[in-house]
Parts: sequence; structure tokens; C-alpha cells
Amino acid sequence: MKKILAIAAAGLLTVGFVGCNSKGASGSSEAMDSLSMAFGDLYGAGMGQQLRGMDSTINMEQALKGMEYIANADTSKNFMAGLQMGMQIAQLYAGIEQQCGMPINKSLFMKHLREAIMKTTPMGQEDMMALQSKIEPLLNKAMEQSPKAIANKKAGEEYMAKLKNDKSYTFTKSGIAYKVIEAGEGKNFSDSDVVKVNYVGRHLNGEEFDKSGENPVPFNLKQVIPGFSEMIQLMKPGSKVTVVIPGELAYGPQGNRGIEPNETLIFDIETLGVQEKSEQPKRPQMPPRPAK
Repeated sequence: MKKILAIAAAGLLTVGFVGCNSKGASGSSEAMDSLSMAFGDLYGAGMGQQLRGMDSTINMEQALKGMEYIANADTSKNFMAGLQMGMQIAQLYAGIEQQCGMPINKSLFMKHLREAIMKTTPMGQEDMMALQSKIEPLLNKAMEQSPKAIANKKAGEEYMAKLKNDKSYTFTKSGIAYKVIEAGEGKNFSDSDVVKVNYVGRHLNGEEFDKSGENPVPFNLKQVIPGFSEMIQLMKPGSKVTVVIPGELAYGPQGNRGIEPNETLIFDIETLGVQEKSEQPKRPQMPPRPAK
């Protein structure tokens, strides 16, 4: 289809030049109308196929609005440069909303963007770096205040409060709660160990989000979420536990691959021993601990 459209575009240029050379600027409007309709039919058929191929649920009316806006826009280099940057901003808006669970304040963003662009003195490198260093803590704060993060934190606190009435659970100072199924034997693991583990990870509603499968998984305890690392260091080879890890000791306000912000997680864990240096991992490490 792309080849057909390219040939059609080349044909349009040829027809245009031939028309201008033979008839001048006052060529037949009827012929141009016919040509316009033919190209509209051809491009419409091709683009309709392309859009449906991209997404079978696409709203054609909305797609047409986008096409008409760009096709009829000012094509000066100034406008087109701004248009390209505007697409970057639109992607930023979408990314922030996805990460934070709520939309950015567009009016405030554009107000500050306009002021920064219109400054006649360019910002120095040190000032740019200082601005960048402000972004991460502000982003974390925004994520913590998202509706999902607040709701999940509350749900986790309520779940933990109920567990305190269950005498089979032990609470650590950090806030994790665990129940010993089998104690195991030997000495406890340390944070420098790579420990072979069978595990199942579950949401509070009991739905699984991850598990080790048929083979145990070797975990470097310095590279996993804090609550998981802490729990394994309380275990011995052959231990089996159920542990409940609050969101701040799991993936925090940013969440991770199907885990919502501030979500409290449940793991069933069995430790099989320390992996020897000669052994090779059978699968990638569990998603790493969140950045501080």
C-alpha cells in the first residue's frame, strides 16, 4: 500500500507540472476537481486500511480530525518546528498521566514553558541540571498523591490491621508480616547471598501476578525489593513462609509491571539454599527494587 501511495504522489506531481506547462495557472477547475476526488478516493482507501491495521477499535472520526488539522495547517518552517515539539509534549502528557495516575496541569505547564522559551538569555548548564534534580522528588510526590496510590495504601493498612489479630503472624520493625509454615535448618541467609527460591506472588485479592514456575529462581538479595530481601534474611534453607509486604517496602508509589502504586503484596516463599558461583541463573532476576 505504501508503494501505491508513493506512486500516486509521484503521479500527482507529474500531472501538476504537465498541467502548468500546457495550460498555465488558469487550467480547468473541473479537471482539478476530478483529480482531487480520485486522489481522495485512493488515499482514503489506503489510509483506511492502514488505520484499521494499526488498531481495529480506532475511532475514524477522531482520526480524520487529526488528519485534517495537520493537512490544512500552516506549513511554514516555524509552525512545523513547533508542531514537532508539540508532539513531544503530547507524549510527555500521556507518560506523566500513565505514571502518576492523574493528568498534568496543562495550563501551568504551558505558562512556564512559554516563559522559559521567551527568555532572551539561554539557561546555563548548571541551572538546567539543578532543574532536572528537582523533577524526581516532585514526580514521586505526585505519584504518592494519585488516587490509586492513596486507595492502595489505605487498603494495605486495613489488611495489616486485620493480620494483627492473627497470632500466627509476626511483625518486623520495618512493617512486614510473616507466617512460618516450615522453619528450615542451618544458618540464616545474608544480604550478600544469591538464594535459590520457589515463590508465588499475589495481590491482596488472591490473584497471582508472578511465580517461579517449575525451577527455583536465584535472587541476589541486594537487587530485589526491600521487603523480599528482608524476609529471606530471616529464613534458613528449607524454610517456607507467607509474607505480607506493604507498598513502601515493595514497589512504592511508582508500582511495577501490573503492580499498582503503593500496593501491598503477598508472597509464598520457599528457600532451597545458596546458589554456588559455578551455577548459572535459569531466568532473569525478579524486577529490581525501585529507585529511591
